[in-house]
Amino acid sequence: MPRAVKVHARTASIQALVDEARQLIAERAYQLAAERGYGAGRELDDWLTAEKELFWKPPLRLEERRRALIARFLVPALRADEITLAVDAHHVILMGEARAAEPGRGVHVHVDEFRYGPVYRHVDLPTTIRPEGARAQLQNGVLTVSLPKPGPMVEKAPASASVRREKRTTFRVSDKGR
Repeated sequence: MPRAVKVHARTASIQALVDEARQLIAERAYQLAAERGYGAGRELDDWLTAEKELFWKPPLRLEERRRALIARFLVPALRADEITLAVDAHHVILMGEARAAEPGRGVHVHVDEFRYGPVYRHVDLPTTIRPEGARAQLQNGVLTVSLPKPGPMVEKAPASASVRREKRTTFRVSDKGR
């Protein structure tokens, strides 16, 4: 059964969490650079490695439809109440904490390859959306976020508007003189 997930506006308190996550990544990336002697050209590798070490970055599928963007995050270890989802006109931010379920009494876990720990994903959107219309639901480990695009701007012409045609200038390219 789908569970609704609250979509937050990107407030100062959420921005503080984003800033904290980025600061942690920057500090770890700096440590990685120091460990390899600060060689130039590997800054992005250091950032991505630090991000991967510190946070679980859920896989994403981002679809663009006529009236909305649809973002799907694969988050099998998260419950709806463990997810913080924030949107603004150009970004989606997913945060949370994936925790291991306690095995039942008498259960011995032999292998556990699930990813646990802090979750952080910052998505730059390819087009502007209406954040106030964003909706999200979690079902079968997939978080689906519907991000409506702004409607078309309709300008009303004044009641007594006149239409004037302008003469167009056509430019011709000539091969003469080459």
